[in-house]
Amino acid sequence: MRPSSSVASSRDAPPRMYFIPFPTPGHALPMSDLARLFASRGADATLVLTRANAARLGGPVARAAAAGLRIRIHALTLPADAAGLTGGHESADDLPNRELAGPFAIAVDLLAPLFADLLRSKPADAVVFDGVLPWAATAAPELGIPRYAFTGTGCFALSVQRALLLHRPQDGAASDTEPFLVPGLPDAVRLTRSRLAEATLPGADSREFLNRMYNVERATAGWVVNSFAYLERRYMEHYEKDTGKPVFAVGPVCLVNGDGDDTLERGRGGEAGAAAEAARVLRWLDTKPARSVVYVCFGSLTRFPREQVAELGVGLADSGVNFVWVVGDKNAPLPDIDAATAAGRGLVVRGWAPQVAVLRHAAVGAFVTHCGWGAVTEAAAAGVPVLAWPVFAEQFYNEALVVGLAGTGSAMGAERGYVWGGEELGGVVVGREAVAERVRAAMADEGPRRRAREAGERARRAVEAGGSSYEAVGALLEDVLRRRRCRRGWSGGETARAAPI
Repeated sequence: MRPSSSVASSRDAPPRMYFIPFPTPGHALPMSDLARLFASRGADATLVLTRANAARLGGPVARAAAAGLRIRIHALTLPADAAGLTGGHESADDLPNRELAGPFAIAVDLLAPLFADLLRSKPADAVVFDGVLPWAATAAPELGIPRYAFTGTGCFALSVQRALLLHRPQDGAASDTEPFLVPGLPDAVRLTRSRLAEATLPGADSREFLNRMYNVERATAGWVVNSFAYLERRYMEHYEKDTGKPVFAVGPVCLVNGDGDDTLERGRGGEAGAAAEAARVLRWLDTKPARSVVYVCFGSLTRFPREQVAELGVGLADSGVNFVWVVGDKNAPLPDIDAATAAGRGLVVRGWAPQVAVLRHAAVGAFVTHCGWGAVTEAAAAGVPVLAWPVFAEQFYNEALVVGLAGTGSAMGAERGYVWGGEELGGVVVGREAVAERVRAAMADEGPRRRAREAGERARRAVEAGGSSYEAVGALLEDVLRRRRCRRGWSGGETARAAPI
């Protein structure tokens, strides 16, 4: 695998770039894809992971290196003992209970000096850091290394969150369920307080959000976004104007994975049974007609209360639609849906499924998702319509984009989310009758399917040579090289802008 034209055709030495995500699959997976994407364009890429995530994600990186790309993993040991974190957990999705979330966050923050030591011992030309790791933006500041924030979500959600923090329209709502207009956006977007990120994050404080937002804005040289122009063009322009920093929309980054082992192992490479489980799921899908299966997955962090799990399972069984249901909690008790599974109409997967491969399968006709941004972009890349069921954080904002603006999906009907870590107190949000009805409706609705198919075609064009995302990768690499020349005193000039969006 030779690097595609970009740095490969330049007389400059390849830019050395570090990529460091928050240690959980929803962040580490797209960052791993991102590192391989930039390596494929000639960068010398180092992906910085905790040891657990290095084991999970090492296969695709090793294959890329063996094919001739300049890419590697640098594994850091999470300072668990110093943070009071027991059990050897190095990824947020592995935490057995939410009481360990606090010590885990402390342990992640304690990676800061280790990362600074890495930068000092092996300096880089740029750091692409996870936006929720502000210390990665300021580690070893004396080196003058430019930092680019990988946002983890799209420009629409970022714009909504920024408007909510700056203008506080939610404060004027009479109740948690009264809709209010989010000001200053290109479209009329209405939300309720029950659907805000602050309502679903424990101990959330708007001042903390605001300070973190400004700190990252000050530190970053630009925004690296896993999105593409067809999906979010106006919000890329809006966020760039709002923050005064260039947006490099380089996605969907999942398309860096072909149809081989990189896709089948994505997120669980090296784990016992992962390949066999992927094969089992795909064999089952092979027996189903085109667009006849609804795929159901709520990401690596969602843990529904037992009564909601029961309502979801019974609703799927009662829908009469073929389904693959990924249950994130391996120990969660399931309702009696044996009739559906015995009849070959349902398949239950515990813990993990090869999501990108499943979404690309011809049998899949819709995707019930929590609307985490990774899932949204993977569905868009595959051209699959979504049935949106947001749970927490910015997921309701993503639903507003997909359902309200892009029209590539429909809503399951969740009017509120769960407080992360306090799900057991949240009760039932969507009942079995609504689940069954909306799954049937989503599978029959040709409007979102047609628009999702168009989005998938546009996503693939975006990452091809000459496409908007391809050009954005080149623009960011040129910005890194220009800044390197400036630091070495070779030239000056203004900050490079992203490719046209």
